[in-house]
Amino acid sequence: MSKYTLIITEKPDAAQRIAAALDEKEKPRKMSDNGVPYYVAKRNRKIVVVPALGHLYTVVDEQKGRRHYPAFAFKWAPKYASERSATHVRNWLQTINKLARDADTFVDACDYDVEGCIIGYYILKYACEGREQEHGGREAHGNLRRKQM
Repeated sequence: MSKYTLIITEKPDAAQRIAAALDEKEKPRKMSDNGVPYYVAKRNRKIVVVPALGHLYTVVDEQKGRRHYPAFAFKWAPKYASERSATHVRNWLQTINKLARDADTFVDACDYDVEGCIIGYYILKYACEGREQEHGGREAHGNLRRKQM
């Protein structure tokens, strides 16, 4: 598979709009892996846009059990590891990880606020296996109008 740019968005709607704005014909291909939708656009090169579905990682106590209170040692972990209701997160992380393997450029296009920065950073760090330092940039958009992108 040829190398491409992987763009990570915070929501599925944002992924679709960004892919449409970047595609030469404004009609990106919608694909799915493991129930996770993503879009493939073509401009000067192949562009893959995948949504994150909000927070995929959360902060957990490093020590298991309830005997350690108050907790002072924390680490980031996938949301499915600490919340029973978040089993769908595993599929999203596996798909993002699979798409990241063949990408050579990464763009964090999550919302341009503190929450979006955290979501994008930890996806690049953990799901994309340490690519948070080599990403190609931070997409700054206030809204998703075609002219802005």
